[in-house]
Amino acid sequence: MKKTCKRVLAVVLSLVMVFSVISVGAVAITFMALANTVTIGSDGSTVVNANSVEEAIEYMEANPDMFYAEETATYAAGTTTQKDDVIYPTVIIPGISQSISYLADENGDPAVNSNGEELSGGLLILDSTQILPAVINNLAAPLATALITQSDADGKFGEGVYNTVRQLFSIQSSDKTGKPINNLKTIEYSVDGVPTSVANMTQDDRDYFYRMIPMKSIKDDVGEDNLYLYAFPLIGDPMESARGLDDYIQRIKADKGVDKVNVVTISLGGTILTAYLELFKDTGYPDINRVVNVVACLQGTDVMGDFYLRSWNLEDEFFFHEYIPMIMEETSGNAALGYLINIAIKIFPKAVVYTLLTSAVDGILDSLMLNCPQFWAMIPADRYDDAKAKYSFIWEDAEYAELAPKLDAFHEAAVNLEANFGKLMDDGVLVHSVAGYGLDYSAQDYCFFAAMKSSLTTNSDAIIDIDSTTLGATYAPAGEILPDEILFADDAIISPDGSIDISTCAFPENVWLFEGQHHEVGRNDVVLSLVGKLITGEIKSVNDMSDAYPQFNGNRNTKNITRWYLEEAEEVLLAEDQSMYAAEDLVELQAAYDEAQALLQNTICDATEAEAVSDRLLNALRRVGQEGEAEDQTMMNILGAIAKFVDDTIYKVFGGNGFSDISQTGPFPG
Repeated sequence: MKKTCKRVLAVVLSLVMVFSVISVGAVAITFMALANTVTIGSDGSTVVNANSVEEAIEYMEANPDMFYAEETATYAAGTTTQKDDVIYPTVIIPGISQSISYLADENGDPAVNSNGEELSGGLLILDSTQILPAVINNLAAPLATALITQSDADGKFGEGVYNTVRQLFSIQSSDKTGKPINNLKTIEYSVDGVPTSVANMTQDDRDYFYRMIPMKSIKDDVGEDNLYLYAFPLIGDPMESARGLDDYIQRIKADKGVDKVNVVTISLGGTILTAYLELFKDTGYPDINRVVNVVACLQGTDVMGDFYLRSWNLEDEFFFHEYIPMIMEETSGNAALGYLINIAIKIFPKAVVYTLLTSAVDGILDSLMLNCPQFWAMIPADRYDDAKAKYSFIWEDAEYAELAPKLDAFHEAAVNLEANFGKLMDDGVLVHSVAGYGLDYSAQDYCFFAAMKSSLTTNSDAIIDIDSTTLGATYAPAGEILPDEILFADDAIISPDGSIDISTCAFPENVWLFEGQHHEVGRNDVVLSLVGKLITGEIKSVNDMSDAYPQFNGNRNTKNITRWYLEEAEEVLLAEDQSMYAAEDLVELQAAYDEAQALLQNTICDATEAEAVSDRLLNALRRVGQEGEAEDQTMMNILGAIAKFVDDTIYKVFGGNGFSDISQTGPFPG
């Protein structure tokens, strides 16, 4: 199976610490992942955003029979629910990478670089032909000087890093009014002004839709002609995107002859709904039938807050010893390269490493983030004033007179979101939230976010904090327990691990939580099954089907089972000629297949059980030649052990310092 792009990028992020060339790319990568996920997953985006979002939603594509139940469903507790009589069109407001933007030429067509490659993407738009020239022109001489002199006394190295980052990200820069500098376009799915449902998309667009948001699993219940994707730009203003959403909804209503639509927000899509509810709060929201927020960014994420406020965990033990091996372990399954990178970093003095990182962050902020309202919308509402104070020049300089009100307008929308959702609920419109919790930012897939200071205090899905995805949960840091006065309060609704109280959520009876569930929720078939039942109205509150879909559930990863293993097993088990297989291997494959199918019918999540079932099916597939044999990791493990020993030894001597720092600090720091 192929590694996702984000894993490759994570490798580059780590290598940043060795050479400034790679360093610059790595910081860009950190930003890409940050946008992705504030964006789901995972990965998975998940139903989530992003490069990662593919993983977050792949399960739905592979399991059409699991996303919606039959017309009625009865569970052990005797609870019987029924779908809504009317199936309304469903408008999906996606995460970042699910909306494709491009640099347009004078004719409005996608511009191409010197290699004929379109300058487009769901996340960052980079001209690959300019990366090497930018690095060479800006960094070659300053890097050599920094290595020779073991300092950046003249500031040229930091300046070179800054200029490189700004140049690479220039396509998506915004001006001081908050508008894109370049002619950026976002692909819309419509014909002659009429929104295009999935049923009417071109084959390429349909394939893309189901790859990124695999609602194929519900087409028999909802119909492809009732599924719509509202694409919005990353480089833009969420309030303006919300106006576009309203127009999109009105056109769907007119075309379909209906009076309402369902809205599903995925990760970053939550910011667009936040803006929409504020803009149209005086109308009573007559166009909305139901809202389902899936790992939605409703009150920002501390990942983004830390980035703007430059709040990092730079403790030597973590940053110069644990951090990079952690990333390599996630990326390749072995931390050996991370230990070697730790050692290689020592060729730079500590001060030069900090200069590199500081300059790269400066470049990202100045080129992409400071003037872009959509990025500001990801800052937690309770940290907005701190960010506003830090960048006070935006509110003081007349050149920013058009930008500042845009930033304040969205912040007001975020502050008013609970009240606006309350208006929906008062009118009988159900608002649901599905989220993961119990993780800090060092958890799988995006563990380079562990460098954010808030990772030490958060309780999240590893990307978005639980108080944002649930609109108000009270939490202790991941792995800790709430104080007794909260745990034993009469009205508390406490998670099994004691870290979450959801009684403080805006709508606690409409919140479902999955303990230990990463933002890439698409790996978990139960999450997606629940989301489907919320859309159709089979489940209207946590009191419905509570034995099958408890308010607090566990987590599991069934992606490999649903995406690959079941299909591969069926190819063998249904083959007309099975003479090439040993009888005992077929028996084991059938047993493993049946066990996997049984697992998918059980909606109570157990990560250990799911892993064991997945491993059994994988091994059975290997026995019949459908999957390759596992790679022998013996040498890598030996290498890793040696590299770790050397790295540990060097760290004990130098700490976070570079080799040349010893002349100032001496050995054995601290």
